[in-house]
Amino acid sequence: MQTDRPADETGARIWGGTTLTERREARRAGLLDAALDLIGESGAGGVTMRAVCRRAGLTDRYFYESFAGRDELLDVLYRQVAEEFLEPMTAFAVADDPSRDRALSELLVDKVLDDPRKSRLFLVEPYSSTGLGQTTIAVMPAFTRLLQDHLFAHIADPVRRRLAAVAMASGNAGVFSAWLNGSLRATRDQMTDHLVATITAYRTLYRH
Repeated sequence: MQTDRPADETGARIWGGTTLTERREARRAGLLDAALDLIGESGAGGVTMRAVCRRAGLTDRYFYESFAGRDELLDVLYRQVAEEFLEPMTAFAVADDPSRDRALSELLVDKVLDDPRKSRLFLVEPYSSTGLGQTTIAVMPAFTRLLQDHLFAHIADPVRRRLAAVAMASGNAGVFSAWLNGSLRATRDQMTDHLVATITAYRTLYRH
């Protein structure tokens, strides 16, 4: 039953206690969460418009209200998850603290373990042909810049500084992907120690 109530202060009419904008945002969030569930179960290959709508309990009309198609949905979702990784990493990376490297490494490992759906999307699915290639290429420079400008700021040569950042970012992405898909068996502590050792190794390799 719909309840017609006065327009709110923005001029949007309220139905059933929510505005049209709020309902659209709720549907969009539901579609994104449904896609994450499907990724957690069968990877990005299982994300189709029909499957997402079924999981979210919505019709295709509402899917196209928020997304032009599957690729846009995956693009939006990937960027959203990437930001969830980048934001806390930035807070630790820019800190000038002797324990920063281990704190950052522990944070990253815990973040990977926190939500397997998001970690699979961010670290495993780009290695398969899921349409995420261009999105990954667009997003990853933010992570390499973080390493380049903070963890490896002591490296004077800008080319070497970037080499270290790109190699570490891409190498550890592969390590995490193997860890998540089960082909690499390691404990949480072993993964953390590896990240710390990698940072130290590049600092030793390029002292100046």
